[in-house]
Amino acid sequence: MAKHDLNQALQRMRAKNIPLTPQRYALLEFMYDQGSYTTVKEICDALVVKYPTINAMTVNSSLHVFKQLGLVKELTMIGSSMRYEAALSS
Repeated sequence: MAKHDLNQALQRMRAKNIPLTPQRYALLEFMYDQGSYTTVKEICDALVVKYPTINAMTVNSSLHVFKQLGLVKELTMIGSSMRYEAALSS
């Protein structure tokens, strides 16, 4: 399995002049550390310890930006939550 490349994702954000907030960085880092698809709830549960104000709306809006940039992939499963995975591999 290819290792997901967080640095490449960060470079793509800088190249597109997308602001990298601490929460966005933490979200990207979490996504790129995961070995598989994850849900918004799982992301929120993991990040709320360090960012108590993070919520599903914040995560969803960041994931939308990341998806537009090709940094994450979205998987839709019938009768299940949307799942996301890091898209850039080294």
